[in-house]
Amino acid sequence: MKRALYLGRFNPPHYGHVEAIKYILAQEDIDEVIILIGSGEKAYYPKNPFTGGERVEMIGAIIREYFDISKFYIQAIPDSNRNSIWPAHAIDLVPPFDVIFTNNPLVQELFKDLTTKEIRSIPLNNRKEWSGKEIRRRMLENENWREFVPPAVVSLIEKYDGINRIKKINQDDY
Repeated sequence: MKRALYLGRFNPPHYGHVEAIKYILAQEDIDEVIILIGSGEKAYYPKNPFTGGERVEMIGAIIREYFDISKFYIQAIPDSNRNSIWPAHAIDLVPPFDVIFTNNPLVQELFKDLTTKEIRSIPLNNRKEWSGKEIRRRMLENENWREFVPPAVVSLIEKYDGINRIKKINQDDY
């Protein structure tokens, strides 16, 4: 059996991520998943409103709600600001793995250049609404966003006062 590496920013985690994890675990040769949260050091920015620790907590809540947590390892990783060395940094921070799951073309290319590990894509489901960018936009515009995010994540976003945070960090100070 193999261990998979699943990469994303998870800002915030949503039902698309739940479906992606289900897909990964449905692969006959995968029995464990390492979830690597990118841009772990970035927070309080429009594209990255939540801290790496908050995203680890949100992913953990999803895993406990939908899956057997003993099959998972969750880690946040900072950006290196040098694409050519980032995959080596990622590999250094997580347990050994066999397969990489990502739909990001840059990440696919970077890992392909560094390693011979298999890289697989994940089917995208309901991409128009199950997107961190769209969910953050809905939060900012006071539109419905809760139906796209698992209840445990909604509770944590409320605990972090995430809606007010997103609104504040998106204000212009001119």
